[in-house]
Amino acid sequence: MLNHIAKRRNLIERYSQGERNFEGLDLKGVDLSKVDLSHAILRNTNLIFANLWEATLCDTDLSGANLSDADLCGASLLDANLSNANISRTNFSYAGLSGAKFDNVILSNANFRIAILNCTNLHGLDFRNANLNKAYLLETNLSNSDLSNANLHHAFLFRANLSRANLQNADLSEADLSEASLHGANLTGANLSEVDLREADLDGIDFTDINLRLANLSGLNLSNVNFVGCNLSKAILQNTILRGACFNGANLWNADLTGADLTGANLVGADLRGANLESANLKNASLDVGWMDLVRICQTTLPDGNVSTRICRV
Repeated sequence: MLNHIAKRRNLIERYSQGERNFEGLDLKGVDLSKVDLSHAILRNTNLIFANLWEATLCDTDLSGANLSDADLCGASLLDANLSNANISRTNFSYAGLSGAKFDNVILSNANFRIAILNCTNLHGLDFRNANLNKAYLLETNLSNSDLSNANLHHAFLFRANLSRANLQNADLSEADLSEASLHGANLTGANLSEVDLREADLDGIDFTDINLRLANLSGLNLSNVNFVGCNLSKAILQNTILRGACFNGANLWNADLTGADLTGANLVGADLRGANLESANLKNASLDVGWMDLVRICQTTLPDGNVSTRICRV
């Protein structure tokens, strides 16, 4: 039986001679770091505990392969086929995976830290508890995917499709979700502090008790959205349409609501200390007694329809 070193040499030699079909090989624990196996067929291969650090596997067929506990840190897997593969505890950190196929694959608990998955179809996949910290997911399709408890801290999700995704208890703090679609997504218990949501599709979103501290929601249409108990301290809501929105018990401490349309909004019980409401429209809005002593107003349309004459601060 060949030892690990012999298996590596044998595989590289066969590949260099033009062979590409290595289906079903037993490469358990073999050091294949930095090898180039582009376009190879590694279907149903045993790669448990294999070291594929910085390997080149572009357009490689890894369908059905057992990659559990394998190290693919920094590997290039562009357009690779990982359908039906076992990737339990697989390390994909820093890996390039754009265009890779993950059909019928469970990605829960997988490590995709700083991995590149741009423009990849990940529709309906199981990412529960996965580490996607600082991962690149630009224009990626994550619709209907289960990302509950996933780590998406500082992830790049520009124009990503997260419609109807389960983001329950996910960490999205500092993530770039600008122009992303979150239509119908479940954000219960999610952390969206410092998130960028400019031009995002938030249709059907319920922000009850969500942490949106320092989040950027400027210019969005969030009419009739529920912000009950939401933490919006220091959030940016400049020129945001918030008609009929409910802020009962919300924290709007030092929030920037410059030019916001709060017509008919319910702000009873909200913490408005230090909030900037310059040029905002509060016509028919419901507020606690004494609210004007807590906020910054200038050219603000008051609940009775009159415009504040309070002098603007320099």
